[in-house]
Amino acid sequence: MHSNPIPGSLSPQQVWFFRHAGYLRVGSGVPEERLHWLRKVIDDLFREGRDPCERSSSGRVVRISDLASRNPVLLEEFSSPPIIDLLESLLGPNIDFLRNRHNHATIGLEPTYRSRLHRDILQWSRNIVSVIVYLDDCSESRSATRVIPGSQLLAVVGTPNNGGTWMDEHEIYSDLMDQSVAVPTSAGDILLLDGLVFHAGGLASTDNPRRVITLAYTSVDELLPEGELRSRILVKGQRLSRGGPYS
Repeated sequence: MHSNPIPGSLSPQQVWFFRHAGYLRVGSGVPEERLHWLRKVIDDLFREGRDPCERSSSGRVVRISDLASRNPVLLEEFSSPPIIDLLESLLGPNIDFLRNRHNHATIGLEPTYRSRLHRDILQWSRNIVSVIVYLDDCSESRSATRVIPGSQLLAVVGTPNNGGTWMDEHEIYSDLMDQSVAVPTSAGDILLLDGLVFHAGGLASTDNPRRVITLAYTSVDELLPEGELRSRILVKGQRLSRGGPYS
């Protein structure tokens, strides 16, 4: 039996697919017993509705933000091998969890801006890997996340909009707006997304809610000054030297 030539739990073929397509679905990434626990914790947070949270036009809580600070066991879950071992294959041995990007749970009850195709980051030089953990089946085209494969290689416009880029706001992308494909998932699956790949959240309804947890990770950045580390939590490896002020 040949050993895996790359670190982490992804195969070379899976890494190749992620690099070229900009996404990768990992089936049953969350063990069943942890999935039940996550559902209970997230449902309790939605019922409490404590800020920071987002409400729909009808007043329903549809997003709970800053998950990592709400329950220390949640951060342990976000730093656990089922997630971090996947990321090591893409980000290397030193990995930061980002508190200020994603770090939220959403429930699909009605159409929102998240159903628009978008990128999660502005430019390639400080890219991230977005991680979506599915608490419900999203096996139908209506509820599944949509992705434009390979779109992480498209031109970067660099126009700030909530930290990312809305595809429909830039004419340069207009001839690709209808090229998205649905990525069906089951409860417990994990979807890895290049921060620059264009994607959109699926739709759901009150009869068939769509609960997902969305997280963001990046490689440890040795160039960041001390003051910018407060939004990052080291979840694997070590904090690298940041060098001198004139290095």
